[in-house]
Amino acid sequence: MQPNYTVIIHTPQELNHSSYIQTGLFELEKMALVNVEVQLYLKKNKGTLTVDNQGDITISSRPHPKTSFYTLIDKSTNKRISFATDLYDFAEHFSEAALNGCDYYFKRNFESRIVSAVQPKAKAQIHRLGITFGNHSKYKHGSNKFLLGLFLTNLRLNLKKDRYFLKRILKTYKAQKKHWQFINTSRNISRFENFGKASENSIMFQTRCFLHEKDVDVKQIHQQRYHIIQLLRQHFPDTFMGGFVPSRVANKNYSDALTNVPTTPEKYLDAMKKAKIVIYTRGLANSPAWKMAEYLSQGKVIIAESLSTELPVPLTEGKELLYFQNDTELIEKIKIALEDKALAARLSKNARAYFEKHVHPVQNTKRILELMLNKPLV
Repeated sequence: MQPNYTVIIHTPQELNHSSYIQTGLFELEKMALVNVEVQLYLKKNKGTLTVDNQGDITISSRPHPKTSFYTLIDKSTNKRISFATDLYDFAEHFSEAALNGCDYYFKRNFESRIVSAVQPKAKAQIHRLGITFGNHSKYKHGSNKFLLGLFLTNLRLNLKKDRYFLKRILKTYKAQKKHWQFINTSRNISRFENFGKASENSIMFQTRCFLHEKDVDVKQIHQQRYHIIQLLRQHFPDTFMGGFVPSRVANKNYSDALTNVPTTPEKYLDAMKKAKIVIYTRGLANSPAWKMAEYLSQGKVIIAESLSTELPVPLTEGKELLYFQNDTELIEKIKIALEDKALAARLSKNARAYFEKHVHPVQNTKRILELMLNKPLV
C-alpha cells in the first residue's frame, strides 16, 4: 500500500546542515510513511531579513543558503504545503524567500523575542525546529540531483560579468567540490542509534576553532573553549580527554591545548562513546552546537552551558543534564556526577530518551510533518 503523503526535497544550496531533515525523510520513506522525491531546484532565493536589538527589521540581498525548501503533499486531499527549514546559526537572520513564499518556517536557533518581530510580517508560520546535527541515511537517493543542484545554484549566486568572471567560477567550483567531499564523510544515523554504557570514567571536551578570529564573537568562543580546556586539565589531569582539533588557527594560537583524542568523525565518535561525562559550550552566535545531539544520542552525563535557543521540548536541569554558569559550578558538578552514581545513571538514561523522542531525525521530522498536516502520519 502506497503512503498517503509525498514530500518533495528541492535540492538545497548547502548539504551539510540540511542532511538532518533529509535523513528523517528518507528513513520515513523506508518505513512506508511517506514517498520522497528529489527535484532539481535552481532558484537563488536571495534576500535576508535581519532583526536588531530594538526589534527593527532590515532586508538585504544576501543569500540564505542554510534554509532548505520542501513541499508536502497530502494525496487524499491533494493539499500542498510548502515549508522551509532554517538551520543558520544566527537567531536574528531569516530567509526572506522562505518567510514570504512558504506556509511554514522551522527555525533551528529560535528565540521568541526575535520571532515576535518577524511573524506579523511573514506569510509563513514560524516554529521551533529543535536540536539538529549532520548525518546521513543509507536509504538516501537522488545524489546526482543533490550534487548538480549544489554546484549550479552556487554558481548562479556567485556569477558576475566582470574581469574576475572565470576566477569566480573556478573559486566556486573548488569550494563546492570541497563541500561535497566533506558531506560524504558524514556518519550514518545508525552510528548514533547504537548505544552502550560508558566504558571509561573519563571527562571529554573536544572542540574546534573557526577559520579565523576576526569577529568578536568568534574570538570570545575560542578563548572560552581554551579556558575550559586548561581548567579541566588542571582539575582532572588523569581523566580529561580532548582539546582543540588541530587547525591553522588552533595550531597558531592554542598550540598548548590541542586534543589527545582522534579527530576523524568516526574515531572521535568511538572515543566519545567511551566517556562518562562530556562538556557542552555554545556554538557560534549562541546557536545549539551539533555536539549536544551527539552527546544525547550516547546517553552521556552532560554538563552544559545554558542554551538561549528555545526547543520544542526544553532540556531540564537535573533530568537530562546539568547546567553550569561559571568555573566553580562546572568543576563542582563534574565532581558530583563522578561521585553520585545514581544521579549519573539517571542523567544518562534521560539524555538517551530525549534523543530517541525529540532529536532523532525520524522523530523530529515526523513531528513537523504531523504539525503541518494536523494529523498523524499513517
